[in-house]
Amino acid sequence: MTQTLQQQSTPSSIDKTPLVSVIINNYNYGRFLNQAIESVLHQTYQNWELIVVDDESTDNSREIIEAYTENLTAIFQKNAGQGEALNTGIAHAHGEIICFLDADDYFHQDKLMKVVAGFYEHPEWVQISHCWTSVNTDGLPIGKGSTLLNQGDMRPLLLRWGRYAMGITSGLAYRRAALQKALPIPTRKAAAADTYLTVVVPFYGEVGCINEPLMFYRIHGNNKQARNDNLSYLIQEREDTANFINQASANVGLADRLNMRQDVDYRTLTALQQGNVPWTEKMEIIWLSWRESREIGRSAKDTLERLLRRGICTLFPSEGRAVLRLGLRGYLRFKLFGQ
Repeated sequence: MTQTLQQQSTPSSIDKTPLVSVIINNYNYGRFLNQAIESVLHQTYQNWELIVVDDESTDNSREIIEAYTENLTAIFQKNAGQGEALNTGIAHAHGEIICFLDADDYFHQDKLMKVVAGFYEHPEWVQISHCWTSVNTDGLPIGKGSTLLNQGDMRPLLLRWGRYAMGITSGLAYRRAALQKALPIPTRKAAAADTYLTVVVPFYGEVGCINEPLMFYRIHGNNKQARNDNLSYLIQEREDTANFINQASANVGLADRLNMRQDVDYRTLTALQQGNVPWTEKMEIIWLSWRESREIGRSAKDTLERLLRRGICTLFPSEGRAVLRLGLRGYLRFKLFGQ
């Protein structure tokens, strides 16, 4: 990494009780929407506004949203995807702090209070991410999300590896002034809206984290992760993410750019797509995966899981698509127990 990273400017401070805008984006999640809305209504921190953007749902979502008209701002837009729903919500928000909530997730009751305290105590933070509890369709806990999230200046990690240990959509909060510098969220790219924000906003200030589970991430039939084996799409997603990073670096006057040869997932996916790459390439991907985890500071468990997933895809390409389609744990259960 060349010595071109410049000192980031300190964001403007906020008072102790700023208005917080919570934006719920919804598409056909009527069966979960009540719990998401109620989790905002029952926050211990009370200076908030709630904006619900419905992306032309065809289920009973509208009826549910309209039942809460006294408690929220409802926006019904033509179907345009998550990115445009968040753009719409942000455009209608008035808060100094903006939090996102997917309609199938819900908040811990102290979420907003702890986010506000974090921004107040750390005026250099422009983004806060926090941990989460994974729950099933019925809201019963089934596991924990990431227990280690990075904080500080994330630009070196982004420009070196294209990633850091970050939160997911419902675990993200932003200082409005910094968020506006990254808008609008692109809507015609493979990379998701939360990916765009988490790799672009850190170029405008430091990232903070709260290592507590302050939201509940619902895992159900329509959103199970690691179930996509469309290699062309996944490769495009990594290319889009790299473009976001490099454009953000250029926008703030930095000379460094992310080299896609350092993006281990990109290397893994392209090797899997080719089907049979030289052993030197296979070994370098595994070596880079270990180095990436070490520099990011991942736990031994997370490091091992990434090494296994990338290693199987690279060393045994005939099995790689099954790993992507089933997820590592699902793949191993199938191989070991036939389940």
